[in-house]
Amino acid sequence: MNTSSTGAMFSAPGTDWFWPMDGFVYNGTLYLALMQMHASGSGAFGFAYSGAQLASISNYTAPPTQWSIAYQSLNTGTSAVPGQSIVVAQGPGGNPDPSNPQGANYAYFFTLIGSSNPSTQYMALLRLPLNQLNSAARPGNANWEYLKSDSTWGSWLDTDTLLPNDNAAVISPGATEMTVRYHSSTNQWITVYPIGLDNKAHYSLSSSMTNSWGQPENLYSYPEMQPANPNYTANVFCYAAKEHVELETAGQIFFTYTCNSTLASDVTNNMGLYHPVVVTQPLPSM
Repeated sequence: MNTSSTGAMFSAPGTDWFWPMDGFVYNGTLYLALMQMHASGSGAFGFAYSGAQLASISNYTAPPTQWSIAYQSLNTGTSAVPGQSIVVAQGPGGNPDPSNPQGANYAYFFTLIGSSNPSTQYMALLRLPLNQLNSAARPGNANWEYLKSDSTWGSWLDTDTLLPNDNAAVISPGATEMTVRYHSSTNQWITVYPIGLDNKAHYSLSSSMTNSWGQPENLYSYPEMQPANPNYTANVFCYAAKEHVELETAGQIFFTYTCNSTLASDVTNNMGLYHPVVVTQPLPSM
């Protein structure tokens, strides 16, 4: 486990950089999954995965310039990127996997499989005992498990970068940025995500976190990608659709997305383009 004080918010090794994914607080510590990236190619998409890490911040209530951050490697390469969404203490009675009486004792990491090929991406599911969070690094921790296609859990060898072939495709398609959250008011799980770089945010519903997810439904059409919008250009794309349950009121879904452009001048000439956009709508239900 490597520990550092921050200058920038998070410091990746060498010339790499981090993109935050999902996080949670457990026993007074903030845990945050980070995509580790490196430059590859050119243009707006001139990057590729180096792997994924888990940052832990025990003094997260202090100003960020005072944070002490410990980093643990979860995986290297592009084949399995854990942490796009992380589920802890959600679900019926706070148990994300009610079929297991001990299911509340785990953190569940939705994991992007096939990040190098968007047309075949999907989300697998890993879990780690909560009491192992401060020794989660791989290689080194033999307690990581993956959900198998027969709905049982199998060991993920700490030296493997690939998941075994019998891993379950829990949510399809997959997304680099997305959320999975439970709504007790409707007894259902909702995942919010983009599909590639199309012009909509999407959602799917399930009565179970681990299986039976419905087909993608259209949640919201991005105005910035509509020709009649003043921010529109053919270069603009929107992405990173994520739900924020902590900001919702009853019967509401609260989510954000952001837009960017393949042409840098679109952003520098229009400072209202590249920022999180907030949307609230009635809560979807089955």
